[in-house]
Amino acid sequence: MADLLKNFSIEQILLFSVLFVGAIRGIIDLVLWMKKIYKKKFDEDHNTLILQETVEKRHNKYLKQYEEIMKKYDSLEEKIDQLAEVMKQNTEKIEKKLSQLTASDMHDIKSFIVEKHHTYIKQGWIDDFTMDTIEKRFSDYVVEGGNSYVKGLMMELRALPHFPQ
Repeated sequence: MADLLKNFSIEQILLFSVLFVGAIRGIIDLVLWMKKIYKKKFDEDHNTLILQETVEKRHNKYLKQYEEIMKKYDSLEEKIDQLAEVMKQNTEKIEKKLSQLTASDMHDIKSFIVEKHHTYIKQGWIDDFTMDTIEKRFSDYVVEGGNSYVKGLMMELRALPHFPQ
C-alpha cells in the first residue's frame, strides 16, 4: 500500500476508486437491463405459448362439441325420417279407411233413399220434411261420388205430390 501511495496521489486513488465503482455500477446496470429485456422476451414467448395452448384446448373442445352435435343431428335426422315414414303409412291407412267409410256411407244413403222411394211411391205422396231430409242425404251421396241410379229415384220422389190426395 505504501508503494501505491508513492506511485499515485490520493486524488488519483480516489478518482480511480470512483471510476472503478462507477464501472461496477455500469456493469450491474447493464446486467439488470439485459435481464429485463430477456425477461420481457421470455414473458412474450411464454404468453404466446400459453395463448396457443389455450386456443388449441378451446379448438379441441369446440371440435368435440361439434362432433357431438353432428352425431345428435344425424340421429335426429334418422328419427325424423322414421317418423315421416310412420306418418306416411298412417296417412295411407287413414286414406284407405276414409275411402272405405265413404263407400259405406254411400251404400247406407243409397239404401235409405231406395227404402224411402219404395215407401213413398207406394203411398203416392211425400211430406216436405221427409223430402228435405232425403234431398240432404242425396246431396251427400252426390258429393261422395254416388251413381245415376239414385238420381233417377230422386226424380221420381220429387215428382210426387207433397200432400195426400
